[in-house]
Amino acid sequence: MNHSKVKLTLGAVALTVVSIAGLRDSGVFVADHTTTLYSGSKLSFQVEEEANIVENKENGYIVQKGNAKVTVPKNKILVTQGPVQKYTVKKNATINRNKKAVRNLFLGELVETVEMRENTIVVKAGDGVVGEVTKEALEPVEGPYVTKAKVKEATTLTKENAKFDLAKDQEVNVVSFQDGVFIIVDGQGNDFAIDPALLDFGEALNPVPQAQQQEQAQTQEEAAQDIVVESAPIANSSNVEHVLSSANNKIGSKYVWGGTGGAGYDCSGLVYAIYKNELGVNLPRTSRAQSGYGTQIARENLQAGDLIFFNTTGNGVSHVGIYIGNDEFIHAATGSKQVRKDKLSSNYYNTRYVNATRVL
Repeated sequence: MNHSKVKLTLGAVALTVVSIAGLRDSGVFVADHTTTLYSGSKLSFQVEEEANIVENKENGYIVQKGNAKVTVPKNKILVTQGPVQKYTVKKNATINRNKKAVRNLFLGELVETVEMRENTIVVKAGDGVVGEVTKEALEPVEGPYVTKAKVKEATTLTKENAKFDLAKDQEVNVVSFQDGVFIIVDGQGNDFAIDPALLDFGEALNPVPQAQQQEQAQTQEEAAQDIVVESAPIANSSNVEHVLSSANNKIGSKYVWGGTGGAGYDCSGLVYAIYKNELGVNLPRTSRAQSGYGTQIARENLQAGDLIFFNTTGNGVSHVGIYIGNDEFIHAATGSKQVRKDKLSSNYYNTRYVNATRVL
């Protein structure tokens, strides 16, 4: 099986990024990459591996891994943290502070983000004035969070009280991807999850047909089932108790894409917050990468504290939960927009189960 082709279904994205030398950005690999060092040895990166970007060059990103620094083509990395996102003013608006107008903004003026709020964005203008502006007046234009793509077919995306109607061939701004789905931003600054199969990044990227994606994803899931061990180590009981207590305390927390605490969590962010931040387990950030970390566990051998993974998008692992015993697991659910408890045997999750790992 060619795993690199499966991983390409996540989207090898060509980025439009402001060149800022010397700034340490971070990103994630959207395609496997191997390069030869001066010593002749090979340095490899895997899809969804974190990219530590130390410099942005015209011919690629300078990425550091250990003591080595190598140039990686830009179409293999999606920048997730970097210079401040900039917006252009697309309609008449004012900068407000304490609900009072500070000054008018002119059409086409460039401002940068200070803080995202529910209906407004706190921005800093070129003259140093800081204040709130309605999202409807701004359009994201510059920064590492913007990558252009076209929508393959008309669709409607929803998020809480926001809706994004997309037409065929409409150009959208891709800001990141996680857990097998891309995140796009509308003109008001709202972010929405979208299936990678619905986006076209250009002929040069040679995207894998959707039918082939699904076939490869199915093969990948079957392969994951094949590597299950017969006898798994028993999890550390004190760590399990910590996980169960922490996960239960987070039930009801808000679902926030990319969140690892504070405002809320996404599915892998919830796992990351408990296992990495609280217990020091050095697991990856995304569900797809987490599904290969630790010891593979057969479903019939699940114990409390194990991580369980699901294919909810048709493109391989895209969701993770924390098994707590008695056929139940805790997870950050996109549907209900909160951390909640569900049954593994429920029809939805039972039919989308992929694999499980033990990391404690």
